[in-house]
Amino acid sequence: MMSKKKFILLSILKTWFISTVVSIALLILYMYVTKGTEVRERPRNCDMSGLAFGLAIFWILFLSILSFSSLFSLLKSFQSTIKKSICWFLLPVFSLIYYFFLFAGVEVNSSVILLLCIINLPWFVLWIYYSYRFNTLYSPLL
Repeated sequence: MMSKKKFILLSILKTWFISTVVSIALLILYMYVTKGTEVRERPRNCDMSGLAFGLAIFWILFLSILSFSSLFSLLKSFQSTIKKSICWFLLPVFSLIYYFFLFAGVEVNSSVILLLCIINLPWFVLWIYYSYRFNTLYSPLL
């Protein structure tokens, strides 16, 4: 059995990598599906999809950096279930909410919400899975 610290660090790395691949694949699919719905008088000289991919990669990296707060759950003072869940989810969730309203400051429409779901949901689903695994593997036996 691996140590708690090693489990957390590996789960951060695996979550970052897998969620980046899934988000980029979903983003490519979303851009392919919506490409036909745009009506343009003149074709663009440059494609802004690279910017969207870069933002997705950096956002997921930012969430993974914030997930280092889960290491607090190794300390004795953070051993309760409420404090452990705060360590694993409070910082990423607050940053998601803050940057959602910052990003969509002008208008919140369905495409902005869908884009943020494409970027955030794979990360959160994997992080919830690793949180559950951490709690089941390392919870004290009663």
